[in-house]
Amino acid sequence: MHNTNYIELMNHLENLRPFAIITTGRTGSDFLQSLMDSNTEILTFNGPLYFHDFWHDSKCNKQKSIDIFDLLDEFIGIYIHKFKSKYDYQEQKDQLGEDGTQSINIDLNLFRETVNALLKDRKTSSRSFMLAVYGSYAICLGQNLEKKSIIVHHIHHAERLPKYLLDFPSSKIICMTRDPRANFVSGILHHRKYNIKTDSSHHLYNYLHRIIVDSYSVKHYENESISLRIEDLGSECILESLCKWLEIKYENSMQYSTWAGMKWKGDRISAKKNQGNGFSHKMLENSWEKKLSFLDQYLFNFLLNDRLINYKYKNKKIYLYDYFIVFFIILLPLKFELRFFSYRYLVNAVKNNQYKILLLNIIYYIKRIVYFYRILMNKVIGFKFSREYISCDK
Repeated sequence: MHNTNYIELMNHLENLRPFAIITTGRTGSDFLQSLMDSNTEILTFNGPLYFHDFWHDSKCNKQKSIDIFDLLDEFIGIYIHKFKSKYDYQEQKDQLGEDGTQSINIDLNLFRETVNALLKDRKTSSRSFMLAVYGSYAICLGQNLEKKSIIVHHIHHAERLPKYLLDFPSSKIICMTRDPRANFVSGILHHRKYNIKTDSSHHLYNYLHRIIVDSYSVKHYENESISLRIEDLGSECILESLCKWLEIKYENSMQYSTWAGMKWKGDRISAKKNQGNGFSHKMLENSWEKKLSFLDQYLFNFLLNDRLINYKYKNKKIYLYDYFIVFFIILLPLKFELRFFSYRYLVNAVKNNQYKILLLNIIYYIKRIVYFYRILMNKVIGFKFSREYISCDK
């Protein structure tokens, strides 16, 4: 500790080029970050970090004089699973490594001392504290900060961008995407299995909206952004193209999914685990063609046809008569919506006095219909989805 020039290290951290990762559903934002985990030029953290939510709600930073160790205790208390991943059951980081017996175990005393050293004689702001947290985390893992040229912050949700961009206004943004039909099936079925509270038309509507908006969630920001398909993460040339966009060197370590250098098999929501060391197409297979009804597939193909074409997903050509057919199909419940109007679901809800949920199911079913008509109207007036994404020639 005493032989390290923390002033120079903090100056180096201040000059790192910032990037943010956001998700648009179950699109592999965690997996992308895990591929970046061992790249020597990338400074990142352990999964999504809602840092600016913490800073906004922090009791310690509201004091006239911030006690850095109190602030660190508050931060560690909320994110203990990031430092001791044996507590991160949901993301299955309690079972890292080849045999699933390893976990991240940060020396918290060293972490506190390093953050304090980096911030010595500096004003503690949201920006400086976040940089010190990232830098200290890397140091505790034995990484060489001087080799880092970019910082990648996994912000996860686009609605968290405004506060982040106040600190990092020049940040570029990576938007993860996926075939919307597979994304929809994954998001509804896997979340329902993990958390029964998501078994409602409220969650279905919000998830649909998130999928359809896709990377347009960042369109009103002036920051440079690009999309990246989860289906492409197993391609070396895609990862090389990503590194070219990030302006860093591609390293073979990016073919492997790790946290703190330890193998990761994916979160517990995933139906299929990653048995290899890196990308696996089997993890993405969810038989959406069988789990969506014929009418659902017809509707998605029509409403999202320009999106499917833009990202080069499988699609069918649409014709003028499809506009008239879709106008009526929109009114029909989606296959996953039928569940909320089934006899069994209704009886169970009444028995548990869940009348509010029943009412919300109707409200959000109507909202979904209205939303789909808005998309139909956009198609009528000629709107076309167009977003640049990482490909092997970029």
